[in-house]
Amino acid sequence: MTRLLFRRSVLAAVAAVSMLPCLPQAQEVRQLSLANVPPDMIDAGPQGSAQGGGKPAGRNDVDLGQDLSPEGTSPQPGSVGAASPARAAAQAARAGSSSAARTRRPPATGAAARAGVERAVFERAPIAVPLPVGRERLITLPAPAALHVPRDMESVARLEVIDRTLYATALVPFTTLRIVAELVDSGQQIPMDLVAGESTASATSELEVFVVEPGKSGPAATATAGAAGGVTAAKEAEPEQPAADMVQLTRYAARMLYAPRRLAYDLPGVRQVEVGTQPVTGLLRGARVEAAPLGQWRSGNLYVTAVRVTNRARTPLELPLEDIRGRWISATAQHGRIGPAGSDWDTTALYLVCERAFEACL
Repeated sequence: MTRLLFRRSVLAAVAAVSMLPCLPQAQEVRQLSLANVPPDMIDAGPQGSAQGGGKPAGRNDVDLGQDLSPEGTSPQPGSVGAASPARAAAQAARAGSSSAARTRRPPATGAAARAGVERAVFERAPIAVPLPVGRERLITLPAPAALHVPRDMESVARLEVIDRTLYATALVPFTTLRIVAELVDSGQQIPMDLVAGESTASATSELEVFVVEPGKSGPAATATAGAAGGVTAAKEAEPEQPAADMVQLTRYAARMLYAPRRLAYDLPGVRQVEVGTQPVTGLLRGARVEAAPLGQWRSGNLYVTAVRVTNRARTPLELPLEDIRGRWISATAQHGRIGPAGSDWDTTALYLVCERAFEACL
């Protein structure tokens, strides 16, 4: 009986002891909020303290390129998104736009750009061409031209020539740089001095370049250039163009064969005429070559014929122009020496000028 009572008292004590922790645990349960988060549950990060009104510092959020730093400050090294390419691009764009807003003028409309045209007359002195940085300026030349520029010109300016128009854009400020425009039809060279900086920001109007005709100089030439619009219209209205001489005809034929498409333009007063393209035997006496006409052009009473010449010998050949068969006023070779048969430079062109068609002059 005594043992039974002792066992019951032990069991009751064990049950009472096991229930003791449940009571205080049930009493401590309460609804959590941001205001009552225990301090030991907050990840303080590298700085060891919370920043920004309860927002933990040092968090590793995904940076989508937005600027999380206060306005006017830059992110510190190691902060969120400091090395983000999107942030760098956005900050560079903002810096460029704000700087441009302070220093640059708004782009001119097409009507405003054409409102004023600056004119310059080339006699001997180089033509000064001021360029605004970052804005394109149009320079109209007297005729289509090829440009001769320094090798590293593309690092400071972008220059493009289409027909008679030179499109010039200064990429960075630079001091005076000399370029030369060589007119394709006449071979005349026009030196131009380009410069770009703060003092040239207002030079946005089109620049039209004129060349003084032989025998004219001084005030008469300046007056002619001042009335450039009327002179140009009068030239375009002329019913007949003067006939080209044999030098101009030869240059024209060479340009048709070798020049890029943008420079292969029509020359006033010159027209193409038909010519047979069959090989001509014995055109160069004593030379093993194959010759065949490629094209023929006429201006006035002169004809020029471009003839392809290919070496058939195993040795290089100096073209014997004095041994060309026919009655020609002039004979010009694109290359005076051609390589052996089968080489990359075994072919060239001859330009033959005569007062009659090609077949009649053989």
